[in-house]
Amino acid sequence: MPMWANWAVTIAFAVAGCSQGARPIESADAAIQLDAPFSDGAITFDDDAAVDASVVRCASGNGASGLCMSTTACAALGDHTSVPNHCPGPAEIQCCTKTPNVADNPSIPPGSKLMVQADVTADMTTWAVDILHDPVLYPMFATVNKTFGSLKVLARVEWHSPDFQNSVVHRGVTLYEPI
Repeated sequence: MPMWANWAVTIAFAVAGCSQGARPIESADAAIQLDAPFSDGAITFDDDAAVDASVVRCASGNGASGLCMSTTACAALGDHTSVPNHCPGPAEIQCCTKTPNVADNPSIPPGSKLMVQADVTADMTTWAVDILHDPVLYPMFATVNKTFGSLKVLARVEWHSPDFQNSVVHRGVTLYEPI
């Protein structure tokens, strides 16, 4: 069997330009309260943290969550990337997200193994592409199961290494099957 057949099934496309846009935080009098806890390791706010009214949560086109801020402030965080066109305001205000890294992917789910490309059907591919193109319903590291015939397949949204279609680490869907 060729070496490439053992690779994870990678159904990955650059999801450039696909964004749900910036979502303003709900206001509570003069202070702003985040509607859910948020943390990417360097930026952390929780439900009880009042933040400046200029803070806006955002999602980049690859499904990564972030905060709208100046590109200078984002660069000062280290290990973060400014993504344009996902925040209101001037061009120097961009969506600041943790820089994608395949090392951040969770380990293989217990009781599962990577699917071999030869075992992937057209229906599985269609399902994976649908997952890939819905970063709101399937954010990074989301998992979902579906049965094809008698085979239960697990799909997980993960960071994928650069490949022939994408020159950078990118959002992708990996398919797993039971061991």
